[in-house]
Amino acid sequence: MNILSKIFGTKHQAENQSTMIAEPQTTVAKTQQENIPPIDLFIDNEVPQPEKQVAAETQNKITVFLNRNYHSMGTNDGYEYHSQETLEVGKKKIRAEFQLIIDQSIQEKFGSRLQMKNLIVEVTKVSDDARQKLENTVEELNSSLALLQKQKELSAENEGWVMNAVHSYHQGFVQGLNDYIIGENLLNSIKNV
Repeated sequence: MNILSKIFGTKHQAENQSTMIAEPQTTVAKTQQENIPPIDLFIDNEVPQPEKQVAAETQNKITVFLNRNYHSMGTNDGYEYHSQETLEVGKKKIRAEFQLIIDQSIQEKFGSRLQMKNLIVEVTKVSDDARQKLENTVEELNSSLALLQKQKELSAENEGWVMNAVHSYHQGFVQGLNDYIIGENLLNSIKNV
């Protein structure tokens, strides 16, 4: 209703004009305040975030995997299931997940290496310095790929980076199994009293 009255005018328009004449400064100030857009409309208060690097993200996946508490996982499994089959399945799951993460990392590095090689072709005639930097990056990617491939091979035998996770799980499983046995013995001794 207020918008229509501003557009077409009403009998209150005459009253508004008389008020404007009586108080010209306050009316103008009110009108200006109504027309000012909110300050946050044009200001972005968020801090710019740096772009994530693929190499850091890949390393992060591996690091997150290796930093899990496998001892606690093994303890829970040993206490709950207490069988050799469960122990072996748990170790296989750790190895399989590790190998999957390594395979994903290898694929990402292959993609990055191909991208760098294509850039080398594009900048070869433009800048020798840029070409040399890209070739250095390709060499570093090649060494990273070789390291990841070696870790994948070692993981098949519970060696390399995955060794700590597998052994920690095994120790936790044995502890969980012992806790289960102690608990059962305690219950049996209470029943026999």
